[in-house]
Amino acid sequence: PAPPGTIGMVKLYVGTLDAAERFYGNVFGARFAVAQGDNVHIVVFPSGGPGLVLIKKGPHDKKKHGAFIIQVPDKDVAEARAVANGARIQAEFEAPDGSRSGDVLDPWGNQVEILQRG
Repeated sequence: PAPPGTIGMVKLYVGTLDAAERFYGNVFGARFAVAQGDNVHIVVFPSGGPGLVLIKKGPHDKKKHGAFIIQVPDKDVAEARAVANGARIQAEFEAPDGSRSGDVLDPWGNQVEILQRG
């Protein structure tokens, strides 16, 4: 059998580290944890879970993007905050159990699915 794995962090390629920290802080409450050199910062979420490794895009990284799903108590509030901070809505979904989610692209093209459980 395969050994068990655990997701440690999610990598996202961003334009500037300060702007990415502001976006994820304003929308989801993420806060700076540690710098890993001049081009990589790690942010963590107040309720735990994997952190985000924010990587400043270099000239060869233009097509690199990340994606993740974040669960929130109120999808509409989080989605509105994301849009107010530069995200673009891509799609909306509703599950038979009443869960709702919306895909947004952050200002750098990373896909974030905002999920509210039913």
